Amino acid sequence: MFISRDSYKKHMFYLKLPSGICICFAMIIGFVMSGCSSTSELFRETSVDKSVDADYSIIYYIHADSDYLYHEPNGNPVRGNRMVLETAMEIAEGAESGEVFIFYQQPSRKFLGLFPRRSSRFYHYQNGELINKVGYRYTDKSEDFLTTEASLYHEYRFNTGNNDKRSHFFYFGHEIPDDDGTKYHRTMPNMEVNVESFSMGLQKFLDGDEHRFDLIVLSTCNNGTPFMVSSLLSISDVLLASPQNLHLSHVDTDHLRDLESNSEVSSIHLAQSMADQTYKRLESEILTEITLTVYDLEEVRQYHDDLHQFTTSSQKIDQKPSYEDNIDCNEVEVFNVERFKRGLLTWFKPARFGRRSNTDSHSGWGCRPLVPDAD
Repeated sequence: MFISRDSYKKHMFYLKLPSGICICFAMIIGFVMSGCSSTSELFRETSVDKSVDADYSIIYYIHADSDYLYHEPNGNPVRGNRMVLETAMEIAEGAESGEVFIFYQQPSRKFLGLFPRRSSRFYHYQNGELINKVGYRYTDKSEDFLTTEASLYHEYRFNTGNNDKRSHFFYFGHEIPDDDGTKYHRTMPNMEVNVESFSMGLQKFLDGDEHRFDLIVLSTCNNGTPFMVSSLLSISDVLLASPQNLHLSHVDTDHLRDLESNSEVSSIHLAQSMADQTYKRLESEILTEITLTVYDLEEVRQYHDDLHQFTTSSQKIDQKPSYEDNIDCNEVEVFNVERFKRGLLTWFKPARFGRRSNTDSHSGWGCRPLVPDAD
């Protein structure tokens, strides 16, 4: 092939570009070439014995696309979601009889402001060993909530035919609103996060209508409500949630280690141990109100119709916007505390100040505060 002198010089000019520019150019080409893929395997353990069974599974979903900065009693700033991730990894490393999935959902980012990055992380542990680490992003910024995470879960999990394996789901984030839920994700405002989309998203992790979670834990504010509980009755046996403000603190999950030391520990006992540990820590740290409730959903199902009727009727009452913290449902006139107390165990401490500081009990249910009468 004949190459002219001018053409030769032109090609040699490109070959003599500084190495830094060439590397940068190669990186850009790499991002463009891989841009169509929503996932990237950052680590895979190839020597895993997939025939090894697991007695239980744990799914952590940690929402980090928002502000979770808070301060400890000594004034030290803490990134709450990062602490939860570290704890989740410690639990996963100790789960020698279990399979653990950790979704660390982070803000959507772009390389050079143009190419979408796989900012979120998925960690998959089997019998205490990290076997998969995946970077992922959302190709559709308005997709149904938890769709991508459920897809990754089904793609990487082992023992897909074992429906008897105990399963637990832990959600760490801000309050899941009753409706709307746009702008829940700071960088993906079109993805709707609300009670309905959350419930439907959880169902994507399950194998058919007959399969349920043994335990769901909501480390959020204001989600121990009749509406949330009604939405989860068909997909879980036990729920741990806070009817009111959880003060940007998280539910402690250290007692998940009990699944290793006592394979027969019940989901109710597990949830109660977590609630008790969390309550004792908060009691020593804060002066504001503390409320945590464990819902035995098998018991609650016995009065589901009445609960649904209350939920429907209370939605017709003039209530304050969703950004207002919940009140005790017992303050709502149409609420019957005796009818709705079965199957609940509540940890409650009133605030040291304010109008409810002399209250010594709580119904275990949270409701939207009412709009006061004009007169």
